Amino acid sequence: MRQFCLILTCALWATAAPAQEGEPFSGEGYLLACGEEGCFVGARGYTLFVPADGGAAARALAGIAPLSAVRVSGDLSNIGDANADLALSEVEALSDDLNEGNLRALQGAWQPVEEESPFHIEIYGLDWAEMEMDQETARFQMTLGTACASGVEPGGMTISLYRYGDDPAEDACWQLEYIDDTTLTLRDVSGVQGQVGFTRIQR
Repeated sequence: MRQFCLILTCALWATAAPAQEGEPFSGEGYLLACGEEGCFVGARGYTLFVPADGGAAARALAGIAPLSAVRVSGDLSNIGDANADLALSEVEALSDDLNEGNLRALQGAWQPVEEESPFHIEIYGLDWAEMEMDQETARFQMTLGTACASGVEPGGMTISLYRYGDDPAEDACWQLEYIDDTTLTLRDVSGVQGQVGFTRIQR
């Protein structure tokens, strides 16, 4: 039985200095979801929580469609390894982001083509979970870009993942070759797995 494993890490995490409490923050990312208490934004390797009572900027953020590309700025607090609160001062929806459509298309569960084991991946927001027998075996945070940490630009969109709770270092870099409603094709740029095809799991 072929063992399939996508172990990737995010180069941005390896090079960025840890954020400090109260530090001004500015960066581009994606609005993940909003609820009664506030919104979550994935940006610069962090999942940021913006409280709903944060004023006009927070209300503007809540009015943007989920998984839209945004630029946010403000001050950080309650900083963890992969999350923080953001007192939002400015927000801008980015209409020219090339990866927004692909991120939306990636959402859901995907089974490797001709995979004999009960392995699949689940992508929700910027979280990528690896599953065996419906049990989560690993979870990563996705970062989208156009280049690997090595500087290689394979063309189109690259997907890097940061393994939650692990030391950041680039193990692999994947190129998104194709995606539609039912089919996903990735290529291992720096490793040995080559092209890997997936089909969407219908639920």
